[in-house]
Amino acid sequence: MNNTRPKVIVAIPTNGNDGREQLSGVFDYINEHPGWEIQIIHSRTDIANGILESALESANGFILSIAYGITRFADRLINANPRLKAVVTNDHLVPLVDKYPNCRTMLIDSLSVGRDAAHYFGALGRFASYGFVHGAIRYPWSIEREKGFRSALPRKASLLVFPGAESANATNDPTAPVISHNELGRWLEGLPKPTAVFGANDLFASEVISVCERLGLKVPQQVSVIGCDNDPLIFANTHPALTSLQLPFRELGYRAAATLGLMLKGKEPPRDTVRVSGTKLFARGSSTAIPPATLLVEKAREYIAAHACSGIRTSDVIAHCGVSRSLLDMRFRQIAGKSILEDILDVRLSEVKRLLGETDRRIGQIGHDCGFNDPDNLTRLFRKRFGMSMREYRNRQG
Repeated sequence: MNNTRPKVIVAIPTNGNDGREQLSGVFDYINEHPGWEIQIIHSRTDIANGILESALESANGFILSIAYGITRFADRLINANPRLKAVVTNDHLVPLVDKYPNCRTMLIDSLSVGRDAAHYFGALGRFASYGFVHGAIRYPWSIEREKGFRSALPRKASLLVFPGAESANATNDPTAPVISHNELGRWLEGLPKPTAVFGANDLFASEVISVCERLGLKVPQQVSVIGCDNDPLIFANTHPALTSLQLPFRELGYRAAATLGLMLKGKEPPRDTVRVSGTKLFARGSSTAIPPATLLVEKAREYIAAHACSGIRTSDVIAHCGVSRSLLDMRFRQIAGKSILEDILDVRLSEVKRLLGETDRRIGQIGHDCGFNDPDNLTRLFRKRFGMSMREYRNRQG
């Protein structure tokens, strides 16, 4: 029996919040499924120094998110090592999956990101115009976010797009192109006010706020701005603070590792690209003043998201928030549209569903790990929510 641990190379850039979150998701999987020998490649410097090439010569698996300048390099290495199993999580690397049967693709669902941004603006009210900022280059994920944003805007709404270049390929260096503040300023001044502007990521959105400040355009009264990635190094340094959509990069990393785990066991996951959806909005001063009630409910929901599976009760959430039960229950129903207990159960059931599809844990153990002490109650709730038993759901996942 061969007890050699599989060697896995994880090439994910950590200079941004997206990469750090994605890497955290990979580690979440590894902590649940120990046994891999891991080597982390953080940047293109490791590639230039030959570290990646040397590591891949003896590797069994490869999670790749670094794309710029290495697509041909990765192509050559995968071609040279036919036993290498690879999962890519960057749009630029999709052609590798089309070429090699031992590759799979997992991406953020950027169409849904754009739609979520439009829905948020819709909840704030009607604007005279809507804007989308790509930055100096239109990357594939940025193009998808524009499409999703456009598709979910109110009927007959005007969408104006900050130009940028027509397209980008895998050889473009994302640190080289910069937004022209003069061009962005002229574009912002031409938008009918009040306007709602969505930056394809936090960096682009922060540029909008910076230019508005220079021009004397009031944020959010004249220009309401949101970005995405929820990068603390960016939103904390904009004035007012940037509203941002947190994207499911941690789940992306986890699911990429889980897919690679299946492949290393000799299984063949579907070749179709998997797109991971599910954003969380962090409302700050760049889009709207945050009512105290919203802050209270957000505090409660953050606590629930972090602790639901540890067996907390409604009383624990109330104690954490430090208000009366009647006040929190009323505000929670007004803003979240459900009770505190319903939100706790939603988080637990979502985690049960994820573990059923992505792990080999026993069903009874999953229920216990997700805070369900009564197996019969979990069975009833799961069937009511998803229309099938937990075993049926697991079997459908292959």
